[in-house]
Amino acid sequence: MDTLIQDIRYGVRMLLKSPSVSIVATIALALGIGANTAIFSVVNAVLLRPLPFPNSEALTSVYKSSKDGRVLRGSYSYPDFFDLRTQNNIFERVTCYHDSDFILTQRGEPVRLTGVVSTADLLPLLGVAPMLGRGFVPEEDKPSSSRVVVLSQSAFEKYFGADPNILNQPITIDGKPFTVVGVMPSGFQFPIQNDPIDLWTTIAGDATGKEPVTEQRGAHFLRVIGRLKPGVTERQAQADVDTIAKRLEQQYPDTNTRRGFYVEQTLRSMVADIRPALLILLGAVSFVLLIACANVANLLLARAMSRYKEMAIRSALGASRWRVIRQLLIESVLLSVVGGAIGLLLAVWWSDLLIALGKQNIPRAVQVGLDWRVLLYTLIVSVGTGVLFGLAPAFHSSSKTGLSESLKEGGRSASSGAAKNRLRASLVVSEVAVAVVLLVGAGLLIKSLWLLHTVNPGLDPTNILTFNIALPEVKYRSEQQSRFFGDLKTRLQSVPGVQSVSSVYPLPLSGDRFTISFQIDGRPVAPKDEPSGDVFVVDPGYFKTMGIAVRQGRDFNERDQHKSPQVVIVNETFARLHFPNEDIIGKRIRPGISTFEDEETPLREIVGVVGDVKNRALSTAPQAAYYLPQTQVPFSQMIMVVKTIGDPHGMVKPATKEVAAMDADLPVFGVKTMEEYISQSVSTPRFNTTLLSIFAAVALVLTVVGLYGVMSYAVAQRTNEIGIRMALGAQTRDVLALIIKQGFQLVLLGLAIGLLSAFALMKIISGLLFGVTTKDPFTFVAVTVVLTFIALLACYVPARRATRVDPLEALRYE
Repeated sequence: MDTLIQDIRYGVRMLLKSPSVSIVATIALALGIGANTAIFSVVNAVLLRPLPFPNSEALTSVYKSSKDGRVLRGSYSYPDFFDLRTQNNIFERVTCYHDSDFILTQRGEPVRLTGVVSTADLLPLLGVAPMLGRGFVPEEDKPSSSRVVVLSQSAFEKYFGADPNILNQPITIDGKPFTVVGVMPSGFQFPIQNDPIDLWTTIAGDATGKEPVTEQRGAHFLRVIGRLKPGVTERQAQADVDTIAKRLEQQYPDTNTRRGFYVEQTLRSMVADIRPALLILLGAVSFVLLIACANVANLLLARAMSRYKEMAIRSALGASRWRVIRQLLIESVLLSVVGGAIGLLLAVWWSDLLIALGKQNIPRAVQVGLDWRVLLYTLIVSVGTGVLFGLAPAFHSSSKTGLSESLKEGGRSASSGAAKNRLRASLVVSEVAVAVVLLVGAGLLIKSLWLLHTVNPGLDPTNILTFNIALPEVKYRSEQQSRFFGDLKTRLQSVPGVQSVSSVYPLPLSGDRFTISFQIDGRPVAPKDEPSGDVFVVDPGYFKTMGIAVRQGRDFNERDQHKSPQVVIVNETFARLHFPNEDIIGKRIRPGISTFEDEETPLREIVGVVGDVKNRALSTAPQAAYYLPQTQVPFSQMIMVVKTIGDPHGMVKPATKEVAAMDADLPVFGVKTMEEYISQSVSTPRFNTTLLSIFAAVALVLTVVGLYGVMSYAVAQRTNEIGIRMALGAQTRDVLALIIKQGFQLVLLGLAIGLLSAFALMKIISGLLFGVTTKDPFTFVAVTVVLTFIALLACYVPARRATRVDPLEALRYE
């Protein structure tokens, strides 16, 4: 222990004796370790940290699946769930839920609350009890005049002043009385998401009405989660639900044909979309750290030349090779630990930056931070890095080759120097190869993102403001809903600066969608074989306001009312798939949707064909879609779309004022411009591209610095040779060619290895690309040209300096 402490003290003194080398090495390591720690903190929070519920590994999500293996998330119906709950043999408890918006009134300004509708056993299943009051009881799932609600702590404090007397008191939500029965503890969140949930309520509301949704087996919109019984494996669970799915397929062929069940651990299913990108980014920063290690190893190898005599004397005085290696490794580990400490500070800032860039795309982003896993990871990486880059200099410096030569005045070991030069050259080649892989990956993502930005969404998002209005159904019945949105449209059109107004539900590129089956008149098929399409309910003038081209026929107009002939408009993909080479105008379909009670779904005449819109995402092909007039299919919630002459943000206050003038209990929420929705649709690829591009840029800088350092050292080593050559008549261009050739050989070898590696490895990121293949020739050529040019500059500067060597001074060198 005493000798170890002595070695540490000596190591600190030696690092302080070479401050320039120590500072440069520390900065390189801090960048590499800091980037690794920042990404790992995200990986830890998202992929590794268990869900904040007791025995969370037993929580399992259950989805519907198609026969081709696609997982259909959010695709359960209530009757299917009830059958799963009663027939399964694997779950202690199982519950279903769906998101919903609620409007809180009669407590000041009306506010929109985000909520979850679930069966009564949700909280017992999760193993969390309210901090005040109680949870739900099974009887509260049944239709009742008094519904119950459990509040989040934040909503309890924000909207009710943290008044405990609110328990068992009625509040007005969506125009209906709800009784507050409990308040959840701080930090409770379900579903796990970045946006807070304000309240939880039971399915009693869904169980009311003449045709309650709880009895509609074809209404698929629920998510299901269960807690497995002790000892039940995921494979056993899958086998059990497969049996139930086959039974339901036989009993209900109209709705369950070609539909299976799929179980997956809840944490794994929650992060399924982001997991590949995070692991790729973690691999990328590991490459950056390897380049930093290679740079520091080169620095230490250069410094080792000046300490070769010191090591030789230590060996001559009896120091074992292990003692010499230990001394040098202690110095390198000290460097990496200091770099790791600085990197940890950088990681705190970088983590905040990562969350700011990817909060919309990273589940549990708000939980990213430092914990024992992150600190342990940083320590392991720091120590491991110190050993990694310190091994080569330590073994070379401890070599006894050339010991007698080293003890001579001015003596050097030529063989050892040559070995060190080969090692330094190998490190540079490795840096170039790794940089090529990162640059190719970044290049492919950049091109993919550029192609996404050039995609025509099928609409014109310029100067369009959107906002949501939700009408309480107890106050506004079907025809009243249509009348309200029609009157609001008229009022908004009279506001100065407004070009046109309409409404739609759901909004393209918002993440919401309806897919509903339909029948084609004259083509009878079994219900299980009915085609389906994305459905949009719109007001007249929607296509004009959104800049969607009408290809055939007409738009909806004011004559398309409830008692008028029922009409529908389809998109080009719909027409091409279902009426190829036919005149589609006048054809009729029967969509499986109607919002008027006591009415069957009517046949609708196709009166128009509009251009395709990228409704789901810019990266996906347009789907068959049809549009229904809001006057014939009224919805209680619509998104107003307002086309303005100038900045659409300036229309927020006038629009809010007009809504309040019509109904003071209606809040305006979800205010965004259409351009913000377009930007949001590419936020995930933009996040991936930005981070990988930053890592590739850092790798390129470190690689160029490493190449420059090697070439500068080579010039210093060959000063005597260069002087003799110039004294014998060598020209400037000859010296330039000599030095640049030496560096360029390393670059070419690194390029060759890097391009081959990139060619093989890029398939890893294929799932992140759009419109570009992993073998895109433009990207590979561009990376080769850019890296070659920058590398030549890094070689040219030392080579230019070599041409200025004074032959007389060079001949006196050493």
